[in-house]
Amino acid sequence: MIIIYKNRGILVPVYFIVSVLLVTLLNGFLKEYVGGVFASKYDFQIVLGIGFLISGIWTYLKSEDYVEINGEKEKVDFENAFFFITMKLWSKIMFVMGFLIIIGGILETIDS
Repeated sequence: MIIIYKNRGILVPVYFIVSVLLVTLLNGFLKEYVGGVFASKYDFQIVLGIGFLISGIWTYLKSEDYVEINGEKEKVDFENAFFFITMKLWSKIMFVMGFLIIIGGILETIDS
């Protein structure tokens, strides 16, 4: 399998996997040990959507490179891309997917 990336673009799937995994583990911990509203029946899509949103925020915040020159941070124009898509666009894709997944999860929870 070929993975095409430039500079920090390889971190896009890392940010996604880590975010979704940590949100899933946190969800399991809260259901098991905290209870209350977390023990109620809700669709897993809501948890997955929150993972997408966190991943989108993390990707957006790390999409630009800065270097310190004379005590001031200056932006460096590197193209950070994963599969020819810039990290800023990946973050927007993850935001939209996250909101859509959360809405779908809420609708599934209401229906059941």
